[in-house]
Amino acid sequence: MWTTVLVSGISIGSFYILIALGFSLIFGVTRNFNLAHGELVVLAGYVAYWLWDGYGLSFVLTFPVAILVMLLICLGLKRLFARLSEPLELNSIVLSFGIAIVFQNSMLFLFSGNYRLIRIPFLNESFQFHGVYMSYGQLTLLLLSLIVIFLLYLVMYRTYLGKALRATIQDKETAALSGINVTVMGTLAFCLGAVLIGLAGPLYGCTHYLYPSSGGEVTLLAITITIFAGVGRLSGIILAGWILGLAESFTVILFGASWREMVIALLLLTLLAFKPYGIVGKGES
Repeated sequence: MWTTVLVSGISIGSFYILIALGFSLIFGVTRNFNLAHGELVVLAGYVAYWLWDGYGLSFVLTFPVAILVMLLICLGLKRLFARLSEPLELNSIVLSFGIAIVFQNSMLFLFSGNYRLIRIPFLNESFQFHGVYMSYGQLTLLLLSLIVIFLLYLVMYRTYLGKALRATIQDKETAALSGINVTVMGTLAFCLGAVLIGLAGPLYGCTHYLYPSSGGEVTLLAITITIFAGVGRLSGIILAGWILGLAESFTVILFGASWREMVIALLLLTLLAFKPYGIVGKGES
């Protein structure tokens, strides 16, 4: 049983990593604290649901459409955030809070308050592998998340653009003095974030019920993982996502689902007390 719980935790954690990557990347490069991140994930899920349920489109084909919609929205958001003045982080919180409310009410108007779920019967079927029980949905979350993480790793650590992005995350002013166009890096961060959101949304729609106000929980999850990891640290985000996924799985089994938020909050408080710069971060001198 415990092996199954372990695999389930890794699968959930990998999906949490996918959700948090877009938020962390945009915040790290642009310093825009986007409280509407969860609403974007939910909206991408609604787009997939609308295409799947209303037009009979294959679930797989909803991903490119969701990505395209998120690209258009995120580029529009980038232009709004670019008009903000200092203090950038505080002003972006205020702006994105208003944007989140607009998105919530727009989704309520377009899709009503009913709970929606993309029901793919195949994903609910289970199989056994060396004594470990796992659903095809969990396997899909795990494999797709790991593939995306690996591809993002290649971009961030094996390309010039990735090195420029990491330099901008570490020190925006120094990166600009070194000849890096930080404005282009900001646009690239929003584009990569949009792709990640477009991938996470349909998966969220087939594993969680969609309703207009469900984005707040997603945003909180992304913020928590970013705090766990430290801004811009891909290895930290991966580790943080798996820790939260495992903590959630074991908590549900041992104490029940109602204790999940409490345990995650205690983990976060413990980390802030003993590792304030993130799991893999180092203290500033």
